[in-house]
Amino acid sequence: MFIASPLQTASVAPKERDVVFKAPDVALLRSWGSFQALRAINISPLCGWASVARFTLIIGAFVGACGLINSSYAQSTAEGQALFGTKCFSCHNIGGGDKTGPDLKGVTTRRTKDWLHEYIQSPATVKDKGDPVAADLFRRFPATVMPDQTLTPVQIDSILAMITDLANKNQVFVPAGAKLSRAIVASDVNGGWQFFTGRARLQNGGPACISCHSIKGIGMFGGGTLGPDLTGVNIKYRDPELISILQNPNFPTMSTVFGTHHLNDEEIVQLFALFQSAKLANPMPPSQAGITTLDPNFFVIGVASMLLVLALLNLAWRNRLRGVREELVRRATQ
Repeated sequence: MFIASPLQTASVAPKERDVVFKAPDVALLRSWGSFQALRAINISPLCGWASVARFTLIIGAFVGACGLINSSYAQSTAEGQALFGTKCFSCHNIGGGDKTGPDLKGVTTRRTKDWLHEYIQSPATVKDKGDPVAADLFRRFPATVMPDQTLTPVQIDSILAMITDLANKNQVFVPAGAKLSRAIVASDVNGGWQFFTGRARLQNGGPACISCHSIKGIGMFGGGTLGPDLTGVNIKYRDPELISILQNPNFPTMSTVFGTHHLNDEEIVQLFALFQSAKLANPMPPSQAGITTLDPNFFVIGVASMLLVLALLNLAWRNRLRGVREELVRRATQ
């Protein structure tokens, strides 16, 4: 039995043509695509090694093309993973739940590609156009406004391809480089405290954490309130998430401040050790982690200090009007 060419089948009776392409050959080839390829090149015992060579070349080209496609796709998803880790992961998860921004698992099936490109590049512009989906996102996640992104269309496509790939595999995104450069030791907690409070300077010139953040035990006056309290930051964020944020803080304010003043590996280890220690010493539900609260002692001390200053000023200036009053009394009694 052999697979006849169109010219050969023209001279074969209809019944014989039915026999030529029956199931045994299809079962042997195991796929319709391979079956059609064999028909096209006309493999036949009569053709000898020439047909075998043609078949080998076509199959080799087919396998090579598939390899190129798979390699290109793998490269695209790898680039998307790297970009997502540095540009998006501070605020977004894929399969790990909402953070500062929404979980992006399945977003490529909920939104069109054009909409995603436009929103990623300029969320506020989409919202200002009256888009109801954008308005709902701004309403649900008001704490931090997503800044405009300087990603190219190709880079956005690679991120979307990676999101789709993880969704299809039902996997959670974990940044590839989100790991500490060494194991934590006991002295790292104090080292992290020194960096947090500014008693030790950060090597690349970044500001101390206390400038914008507070943490339990910082003292009666607390720390900064521009950013959230970091006592429960290791509860709010899993270990890989927190490490990734320390490596590439992509929050609007932090990305501006630390864009050219990155933390080095040693500083990341010690700050992470401090936050891990704070988590163990101050257990709390995830819903309360990151909420900035003012210590009531700060208010009491402030009011008491104000009253004390007013009292001292009044004491210092108690004779400031005596000369004027004496003159007025003297004139009135004459």
